[in-house]
Formats: sequence, C-alpha cells, structure tokens
Amino acid sequence: MKIDWSFIRLVVICFAGSFILICYPISELANRDIIRSIVAGGIMSFLNILLGYLSIEYSFERSYVTFLKFVFGGMVIRLMLMWGTFLILTHYYGFHPISLILTLLFFYVMNLVLEIYYLQKRMSLKE
Repeated sequence: MKIDWSFIRLVVICFAGSFILICYPISELANRDIIRSIVAGGIMSFLNILLGYLSIEYSFERSYVTFLKFVFGGMVIRLMLMWGTFLILTHYYGFHPISLILTLLFFYVMNLVLEIYYLQKRMSLKE
C-alpha cells in the first residue's frame, strides 16, 4: 500500500491550523477540563481520519463492492469507536461532554470534507 504523504500533510496542516486558530480564544475563556476535552476530541478525530484514509487506500484498487464495504463499513465501525470512546471519556474520566462533542462535530465535518477531497483526487488520478 502506497502512502500519499501530500494528503497526510494536508490533514496535519488543517488540524494544526484549527488548533492554532482556537488556541487564544479557548485559553482565555475555558478552564482546564474544557481544554482537555478539546484536545481529546482533536486526537480522536485525527485518528478517525487516519483510519478512514487507510480504509480508502486499502480498498481503492479492489472491486466496487469491496470498496463500498470497506468505506461505508469502516465509517460505521469508526463511528461506533468514537461513540464508545466518547462515553468512556465522559463517564469514567470526567471529560467535559459539551466541549468534547462540539470538538468532535467540528472535526468530523472537516474530516468529511478532507475525505471527499481525497476520494475526488484519487478518482481523477485513476482515470
């Protein structure tokens, strides 16, 4: 499996840029628990997009049915892993639930845009 470092670099730049943009407002307005939840949500989302990238890369050259199984099945599995992690972090470790869910929502939308961009890029290279 070939790694597309340009996409990984784009993901890192988007995540780093997002954190840089929210650093000052969050540091002035939030307490330690909220900051901890935002960082945890960012890490969870980063791992989520890396798993999505791996599922696309693994299944892209395979049949259409296999590709759809890996991409959509992977989405369901990743969503369940995120939900389970969210429940564990909020119930057992006392993370701030609102800041964690808002961070996950923000990064989830960003991840969807990045994944669609990557799929479009791969499809254009395939043709």
